[in-house]
This record gives sequence, structure tokens and C-alpha cells, in this order.
Amino acid sequence: MTGPEAAPDRIELRGLTVRGNHGVFDFEKREGQDFVIDVTLHTSVAAAAATDDLTETIHYGELAEDVAAIVEDNTFDLIETLAERIAEHCLSLCAHVEVVVHKPSAPIQRTFDDVRIRVERFRTPAGDSTGRAEAYLNLGANLGDARETLVQAVEALDRHPDITVEARSSFYRTAPWGGVEQNDFLNLGLIVATTLPALELLSVAQGIEVACGRTRELRWGPRTLDIDLIRYGSDTAELVTETNRLTLPHPRAHERAFVLAPWAELVGETMVRTPDGARPIGEILAELDDQDIARITSG
Repeated sequence: MTGPEAAPDRIELRGLTVRGNHGVFDFEKREGQDFVIDVTLHTSVAAAAATDDLTETIHYGELAEDVAAIVEDNTFDLIETLAERIAEHCLSLCAHVEVVVHKPSAPIQRTFDDVRIRVERFRTPAGDSTGRAEAYLNLGANLGDARETLVQAVEALDRHPDITVEARSSFYRTAPWGGVEQNDFLNLGLIVATTLPALELLSVAQGIEVACGRTRELRWGPRTLDIDLIRYGSDTAELVTETNRLTLPHPRAHERAFVLAPWAELVGETMVRTPDGARPIGEILAELDDQDIARITSG
């Protein structure tokens, strides 16, 4: 592995054989031939290993189908272009990828074993020139000693070598969201600076959840600890992505006062994406005044 964002774990898809119509000659486009694809995704699998939950990792079955579709549904002169298109898709899943495209039936009038193109690509979305990005995290808990759990989670994030907690909001006591009978939540918001890509930052947060006893049994149910990644980047340069593991910006942030109130405390005004376009956070908060939330100013 190379590069500053290389992850110690990897997901590898090897020997994916797909019929495609790529090549500079007309008969290659007309008759087609088999291409063999190898993909390596450098990404942490810690959260999936800890929870044994498929949704916490990249689904390699879906990856295979997506890559096969790129081979089957396009026609390129060069396998260099094909490799680049596959890498671009894979970068929507993680920040460091390797792609090899083999063309074992290339029209070469000599005996050969293989022709292959290998590309390695990195992504540093929404970061500055140093690769550091700002992110907003919202933390919540309503089981056990919620306040102490939140303090420990903040400290754990700040101890990570690639994450710096830049600012922490007040505590907010909030009514549970989602219609499940349970105790009130204690919430706070964090602004962090990180060199981790968004998916790796999420994995770190989920690892801290697991360390604090988090299980995922009931949607919107009681939580020992919940850490949500709300935004990665700034309102003028934020990452927008939607995968099985991560959607950014958080698709329901604009509906939740417990997310917006700590955020507004930390940054003042910022633009928040909604289904109707970006809107000022203060304007959205004013429309959520029926939600039960109280800032804890002392103690």
C-alpha cells in the first residue's frame, strides 16, 4: 500500500470475468471478448467485524455487479479508459482503490500470457490543500450514565491520531425521536478536523460506539451511544454521496432540532441541505420549535 490514506484492511475482488466490447478494432467492438477485472478496496472492516453486520461493510456482491455493468454497458477503445471508469466508481465506496483490467485475448500476433492495465487512485473529498477536512458529528445517549459516556466518546475521538476535536457544544436534553417509548436523550455536537476520508471517519465513530456497548437492535430505539456523521466538509465544499453504508449530508438532519441546535451553537449560521435546496440553519430551526429540546447551561 502507498499513499497517506492507505488503510490496513482491504476488500479484494479477483478474477471477475465479464464479456465486453472494448478495443480499437471494429471486430473487437462487434464480436466482443472476455475481460478479467481485479479490484482492491483499501478500507477498514473493523465495524463489520465487531458487529457481524453486512450493512457495516462494502457488499462485494453488489460491487461485482456494478463493475460488470461498467464493462458490459460501455464501449471504449482503450482498457486504460475502462480501468479509470471502474476506479471512479470504486472511489465512491472508499478513498483508496486499485483496479487491474486484464485483456487475455488481445489481438497480438505473438504468444503472450496476458495484457493488463493497473491503476491506483486516491480520493480526498472536501478537504483543504493538506488533505484535512472539517466534519460535524452529533452524539447522543440515553442509557446508563449518558453524560459520562458522551464525555468519554469525545475524548476517544480526540485521541485518534487523524482526528482533532475543534469545538464541542453544550449538552442538550431532547425528547426521543422516531416514536419509540424511551427515556430522553442527552446530545451534543462536535466540529472535528480529520485527514480520514468520510467512510473511515464513520468507521472510527462506530468502533467507539461498539466499545461503549452499542448494539443495533431497534431503529430509533434506546442507545448507550450514537454517533452520527452529519456533514463532511463545509457548506461551500461538502461531500455529497449515497452508498449502502453512508449518505452525506445526513438525509434527515434538517428534520431534527437535536442535530441542528448544537450545530448552530458551534458555527452560527451555515447552510443546510434539504429536499428543497440549501437553507440557513437558523431558519430551519425556527420551524422545529415544536420539538422538545433544552440546552443544559450548567452542571
